[in-house]
Amino acid sequence: MPMLRSVTWFSLAALCAGCAAPDPPAPVPHTLGNDQRGAMLARLGDAMRRDGDAAGALGLYRAASAADPRNASVLQRMGSAFLAMNDAPRAEQAFRGALANDPHDRASQRGLALALLGEDRPAEALPILQQLTAGSSDPGLLRATGAAYDMSGQPRQAQAVYRQALMLDPIDADLHGNLALSLALSGDAAEALSQMQAAIASPNPDPRQNANAVLVLALTDNVAAARERGDATIGPAATEALLVRAQQANAATDPRQRAIAIGMLSGQPHADSKLLPQPAAAAPVAVNAPPVDAAVVNASPVGGPAVPAPPVNAPPVNAPPGPMAAAQPADSAPSPAPPNQTDRPRLAQSPGQSPAQPLGPPPATH
Repeated sequence: MPMLRSVTWFSLAALCAGCAAPDPPAPVPHTLGNDQRGAMLARLGDAMRRDGDAAGALGLYRAASAADPRNASVLQRMGSAFLAMNDAPRAEQAFRGALANDPHDRASQRGLALALLGEDRPAEALPILQQLTAGSSDPGLLRATGAAYDMSGQPRQAQAVYRQALMLDPIDADLHGNLALSLALSGDAAEALSQMQAAIASPNPDPRQNANAVLVLALTDNVAAARERGDATIGPAATEALLVRAQQANAATDPRQRAIAIGMLSGQPHADSKLLPQPAAAAPVAVNAPPVDAAVVNASPVGGPAVPAPPVNAPPVNAPPGPMAAAQPADSAPSPAPPNQTDRPRLAQSPGQSPAQPLGPPPATH
């Protein structure tokens, strides 16, 4: 009996101990501060922009800026999104807002320069780019600086900068393409064709160079070859628009007016590849241009993508983004291993597209 009472007492004590245990505390809701909320929204915007949705990213950046109005990084991202949407005036205001909060932010300075180029204001962009490129080994910055020189009617200075950049990145298709255009505009046909061939033959091809090839061939008096190649790569409508520009450029005498004629001073320097016409499945045709050395040369400058406005009296067509490729703003947003975020990503050759053919005449058959 004593043992039974002790067991009963122990059981009752354990039961009562369980009854007396306090309830666990309710979780306390965690409230994000404005800066934390802004940072979270900015990261979501970065992810959307990496997926190609600049408009969606912009909405998140605006919400992030409303939560943390003095966050220069968010305003810089907003400016980059506007550039991706070809809205240079709003991009300029966003970058100026970022610089008001952080005057020494190089990404915002760079973005502001590109926005000014997109607004046809190279004289304002050039001093900013010159300051940024002092002692720089960034091919993207050099490309933008070369584009600014070309847009200012200073092709020789542009070509020197392009060549400097190509020593840093000798296979950059955009650098070779910009140099080719600059040389063609200044009358150096042989070297222009050589540089255009290097752009087409780059291991990192960019379909935009198909449009540049049409312009370079037309500017060097190979109009029939330009039309044949353009019809096979970018389509007849876009080709005819570019031929009109080339004709206007050849008729102009002032370097700046020649650049204006082919669209160097129009459009947004950060052209979205989605605006490009789809490359034709057929291989680009060989053209009746003088033979050129397809080897990559150790010289050339930089330039940035611009979406040129249609020339005066030109037919309204979906012309490809035009000649100069200005560097894309350096983003504070992380991106998955970009090939070269000095500017835009390299565009791989479309499935089914044949390898680029030389700009020179086809080899003789025996």
